[in-house]
Amino acid sequence: MHYRPLWLALGIIYIGLILYGSLARVPDIDIPFNHTDKLIHFLMYFILAGWFIQLYKRLSERVVILCNAILLGFIIEYLQGLTGYRSFDYLDALANSIGAGSAFLLAGTQLSLLLKRFDGWLYTRSNGK
Repeated sequence: MHYRPLWLALGIIYIGLILYGSLARVPDIDIPFNHTDKLIHFLMYFILAGWFIQLYKRLSERVVILCNAILLGFIIEYLQGLTGYRSFDYLDALANSIGAGSAFLLAGTQLSLLLKRFDGWLYTRSNGK
């Protein structure tokens, strides 16, 4: 990849956004569907693991990414329980883990090439080729 440092930096920024969004005080929102937040947790960690999995090719590196994403989800849930205004939720941690695991399972598919293709397209456009 031509812009790998940029993609890594954006991934780290995304981790920061997950941390902030997970630990910030937010108003209670009445959502008409049960467990909608679980879908949000799934998607956040699917994107997180999927993003970094695209940046590493070896299976061992991808396993480390998967484990770190799952660990991050549990650590954040634990920290939420310490805040006094958020709570630890095993189902949130499970949704996080399933999201990361789903991205890991898709690592060998065409989906894992999206960032590489975009990187190549961007490089070609910026170099007039």
